[in-house]
Amino acid sequence: MTNFKMLKYFKIGLDIGYGWVKGVNERGERVLIRSLVAPPYSRDLNDAFGVENQDTDIHVVVTMPDGSKKEIFVGELALSSTKAAYAFDKNKIDHPTTTQLIATATSMLTVGVDQPLHLITGLPLDFYKTQKVQFENYLREFKGKVQHKAGKFEGTEYTIGFEKATVYLQGGASIYSCLMNIHGVPTRKDLLQQGLKLAVINMGFYTLDVIVFEAGEKFKPLGDMSFSSDEGVGMVEIRKIVEQAFYEQSGARLNLPQVEPILKSGGINYKGKYFDLKNDIKRAKDIVAQINLDTIKTKWGSQKDFIHTAFICGGGPGDLEERILGFHHNQEIVEDHQFADALGYLIYGRLQEYKENREREKQLHIFN
Repeated sequence: MTNFKMLKYFKIGLDIGYGWVKGVNERGERVLIRSLVAPPYSRDLNDAFGVENQDTDIHVVVTMPDGSKKEIFVGELALSSTKAAYAFDKNKIDHPTTTQLIATATSMLTVGVDQPLHLITGLPLDFYKTQKVQFENYLREFKGKVQHKAGKFEGTEYTIGFEKATVYLQGGASIYSCLMNIHGVPTRKDLLQQGLKLAVINMGFYTLDVIVFEAGEKFKPLGDMSFSSDEGVGMVEIRKIVEQAFYEQSGARLNLPQVEPILKSGGINYKGKYFDLKNDIKRAKDIVAQINLDTIKTKWGSQKDFIHTAFICGGGPGDLEERILGFHHNQEIVEDHQFADALGYLIYGRLQEYKENREREKQLHIFN
């Protein structure tokens, strides 16, 4: 009789967003990294002025799949550079920033791991249709190294490669974390009734992803009510409006990463003058919230009230706050809204592995 050996991977759910990378592994460890990279600069002046380096500093050398090496600042450390830039290419696969962020986040989530890796990630609906297979192949062939030169992992080096890669539907993965715990056990059985329509509204940094499901034995996506949009809906639009307001008042241009501190402080000093942009920030959030809600209403039309529950997640709830309350008669802002997709990817990967092992077990019983 052939012995049955379960497939066992160390799984990582990685949401490679345009604004933030969110990752979670099987041990429950997480990373949250701003999706920014920049060339490094000398930080010797920090020592001279007694400024301590932080555990959260990410300064790495990434060996790319083609063998080339790239030394970069990542996340908040990159934000301190005037050369930092967001990458909004629709084809993430071909952008080196994607490779660098995947490698860096993976190195931080696999410390001490000696199992083969299974990476579960996703693409927005429109890109998923055309790039899924290509992205999965890219990830399976992914080989690289990450050497950490600062922060919590300083002095360590990791070799990155994925034995298995799964690309799922961005936004759609959130339904798993909305209805299940991290182990895939249902926590909202009241919403699993046959025929109930459930919506996941994922308000991201660059895209709005809306997936509507019909509950039952399986989640059935409803294509005519599901969509992805990048037309004025992402949280990056808040940054663009604030940047334009500063330009109109000062005549000077900022790059988008330079707007991030303004969103926290409410203003900026320029040429000896303080520019108070609090009202512009409020106006920007009002505009973007309304565009998001109008986009969904237009797409759903009269079918909106047939949706039983609408879950709102992504980074949007953190930026738009009370502006999106009351949009739907039964809406829920997901408690862990920024990590909804990353957690959903991990849950989906666990369910997938369980199903595959069950199928293998059945096949072995047939032939024994």
